[in-house]
Amino acid sequence: MYKILSFCTAIAATMLMAACSNSNKTTGASANNEADLYKTWRMVEIDGLPVDTAGLMRPAAITFVQADSRVHGSAGCNQFNGGFKLEAPNKISFTPLAATKMMCMDKMQYETKFFGVTDKIKTWSVVEGVLTLGTEDGKTLVRLMAE
Repeated sequence: MYKILSFCTAIAATMLMAACSNSNKTTGASANNEADLYKTWRMVEIDGLPVDTAGLMRPAAITFVQADSRVHGSAGCNQFNGGFKLEAPNKISFTPLAATKMMCMDKMQYETKFFGVTDKIKTWSVVEGVLTLGTEDGKTLVRLMAE
């Protein structure tokens, strides 16, 4: 009887430790740290389209500036800038972005997609050096890597 009780106690303790371990991983992975946002991010995917950086006039990147809640960057051709607003813990919205108006042959598809989704971006998360900007219902619109 003592062996069965000891065995059951050991299994229960193992299950409890595993549950706590998984709980901490989930909480850590989903928790946004606002400080992680304030840097330059290279665009790697826009609305499902992988960003091919070969031949771009400028890096396809966005920089978040904490001091004045501004963003600036390029989607590969034209430069843009604007404002953003964060709401706890993972909500974000952008003001309309202003951009230059140059024409870049064969690389405008990234800008077209990027400017087409910025008003739909409502959430953000940073996990393992990847910034994901998405819709309220969880669809990924822009995926970026820290530079």
